[in-house]
Amino acid sequence: MSIKVISAAIQSARQAFPKPFPSATQFTPQSKPIHSSARLLRRPQKDLFTPSPFAKSDTIPITDDFVIHRELKEGDNVYGVRRYLLLPRIDDDSYTRIPQEDVIASLNASKNILFGARLHISNLSSQSTKNDSNGNLSEYLNACGPLLDVAKEDASINGQQPQALCTLNGLCSWVEKCLENNGTGSQVLTVLLNQDQPNILHEIITEENRTPSATADDKSNMESDDHPRSKQRIRNRSAKYILEKESDRITQLEAVRAIATGIPRPGHTVVGMGTYRNGREAWTNLAWEYCRLAPSAWEDVCPRGLEELVLYVSRNGEVSAMEHLAHTEEGYLREAGGTMARLFFV
Repeated sequence: MSIKVISAAIQSARQAFPKPFPSATQFTPQSKPIHSSARLLRRPQKDLFTPSPFAKSDTIPITDDFVIHRELKEGDNVYGVRRYLLLPRIDDDSYTRIPQEDVIASLNASKNILFGARLHISNLSSQSTKNDSNGNLSEYLNACGPLLDVAKEDASINGQQPQALCTLNGLCSWVEKCLENNGTGSQVLTVLLNQDQPNILHEIITEENRTPSATADDKSNMESDDHPRSKQRIRNRSAKYILEKESDRITQLEAVRAIATGIPRPGHTVVGMGTYRNGREAWTNLAWEYCRLAPSAWEDVCPRGLEELVLYVSRNGEVSAMEHLAHTEEGYLREAGGTMARLFFV
């Protein structure tokens, strides 16, 4: 039988008996399951860069008496919305149901952004420095500091730089007080209240790493501190803008006054989005000034509302921007006009 006859017979057999379609469990290099991509999306996310401190358990001990527990708010998505809790350690190590009264401190996160550091229970230590403005700053730092350290590490598992969005509670009250004192205490308000100089370029950018009142012992402790940036001051970027027209000065001043006091501008019935838009430039510069009031972590007195900022700066946080209307809840609009500070941990 010739080769041509054999080839023709094989070709006829292939046409008569086509190759069966592969089953769902038998894949060739050319065939893939229809829903393979969806199946991959359902797999738990892996730590591709740095291992998470919660890789083995959602609860890690930090001392013999306290643990940090991580709550995931989006199923098993370890990089979604989550909450870190400082809790007292219990014997059976079961933290499936956590009573709210047992939470000592908490911190929230979404992806690489941290926010909402809060102290729930005070009087944790008898060796704490009293703070006339906000009760106990050192107690707040001692409770929330370990939470922040762990949360920063957990927020960088995908290689992104941890950030923080910080509330500026008390900003409206501070601006209102400065307005009552004819701008005293604020370079921005001094410019806005100055009717004789409509064309002003006011730019002051200075950086002070330490306060003049620091003693030699304090400075020596700074050099050996694990968080050297905790002693630095917020960069002074308070008043940096141009008022080209007298009408600009009046518009911004009226908007700032309305945001701070909650009283609508002349000719308006509410403090609406137009007011916040017209006062944006001046208000964000006022927020920079307000951040300058935050003390270093080793100081005793802190204005009410700046505790969270002190916490982030004490853990190598650097203020990079003021986010206008970052939080538009009604209560926070009355507290800070919706502005929050963005920090990067470096």
